[in-house]
Amino acid sequence: MSHPPDFAPGTAWRYSNIGYIVAEMVIGTVTGRPWPEEVRRRVLDKAGMRDTTWPGTAPTLPHPHARGYHEFAGGVLTDVTEQVIVDGGAAFVSTTADVNRFFRALLGGRLLRPAQLAEMTRTMPLGPEFEELLPGARYGLGLFERPLPCGGTYWSHPGGGSGYTSDNGVTRDGRRSVAVSVSGTRPDIYVRHQHTVDTVVENALCASGRN
Repeated sequence: MSHPPDFAPGTAWRYSNIGYIVAEMVIGTVTGRPWPEEVRRRVLDKAGMRDTTWPGTAPTLPHPHARGYHEFAGGVLTDVTEQVIVDGGAAFVSTTADVNRFFRALLGGRLLRPAQLAEMTRTMPLGPEFEELLPGARYGLGLFERPLPCGGTYWSHPGGGSGYTSDNGVTRDGRRSVAVSVSGTRPDIYVRHQHTVDTVVENALCASGRN
């Protein structure tokens, strides 16, 4: 708190995983219960996410799970599957099916009151520094709004780290969604990699017929 803010609230945007840690602290203070318990009660159970877990400080991941590989210096892919992440930014282990259930429940209005969802989907531009990675994207509260090549926009929260890349998308009414998980990351082609998985998501959302 000794540092001044980067900008006045509502005037710009920066992504910060520290924000999730602050949110965890707020949840614990307000409810008197651990944040994973509140996420389970308020989100996972309501959305029917049966295969999503919080490993906590366990040294291994629950099975079954995908394996992740990251290319460090030297061009060798290293198995980085067993990563212990305990903060709310990336601590839950899920499946693509459950990710779809989450986004459909969220945009379908089953997790938040209308006013809360409206606030969450009130967006602002990301800024020129993110234009190459996420062209045309805007950011709300934990949600990206992104343009579709067939017209309109969709909502998502792509992400990744050592060993994995995930991408997803859902229509504004929550009726159509797609989730993609890719094992293996190379920092030198990260932008091209992101654009490739974005194309998979966009093609699925723009395709005709049922998903």
